[in-house]
Amino acid sequence: MNDISPDLTTMDVPHGREPTNDLWEAMFSQRAIRYWQDRSVPRELLEKVVMAGSKAPSGSNLQPWVFVIVDERPKIHAVGEAMRQRIGESEGIQQLIAEGKSSEDKSWRLIMRGAEAFFNQLAKAPALIVPCLYQLTSPTNDPTTLHAGSSIYLAVQNMLLAARALGLGTVMTTAHSGVEDVLRAELNLPDDAHPVALIPIGYPDANFGETRRKPPSEILRFNSW
Repeated sequence: MNDISPDLTTMDVPHGREPTNDLWEAMFSQRAIRYWQDRSVPRELLEKVVMAGSKAPSGSNLQPWVFVIVDERPKIHAVGEAMRQRIGESEGIQQLIAEGKSSEDKSWRLIMRGAEAFFNQLAKAPALIVPCLYQLTSPTNDPTTLHAGSSIYLAVQNMLLAARALGLGTVMTTAHSGVEDVLRAELNLPDDAHPVALIPIGYPDANFGETRRKPPSEILRFNSW
């Protein structure tokens, strides 16, 4: 087993909703936020979040992306209602949520309750960000592959961290796949634009804080396994 620096496991992580200019604080306290205040987000902040995403690396610096911000209530409502209805019609997902909510594992209960809230309350999100692969050519032209994801998910993480720094709550989801037809219709997406995530964003009605993750001793190796 490798020796791990204790500084990585003893960091004091704040608990609250305040913005931060500390990169480490942002990374260590960025939680999935599925509850938001009934408060609109200024467009200049949404633009700032997307600009942070645009600074991420991309293969050959081709930047094969477009980020669609949705802040009009009718469009958000249409996407949210489609999500609620389709999840409600899925017996498998409903069973998974029901079993999770009664689990003895507290973390799993919280995850499933959060998932249920996301599916049922997406229409109330102050805004949505839909990152799209666009005119993808490198390292592949197949938008469904892991290699394609390497061209945009770094930008997504930049946006999540930027939102946290601004005091905005987000949750990274791939739930777009269940309502892609609605997204395409509502957002007028061209055929060569491929949504890769659906990210609600707003002022949080829940706190940022420490997340439960595997310790470095379980995931970190130096030079060999």
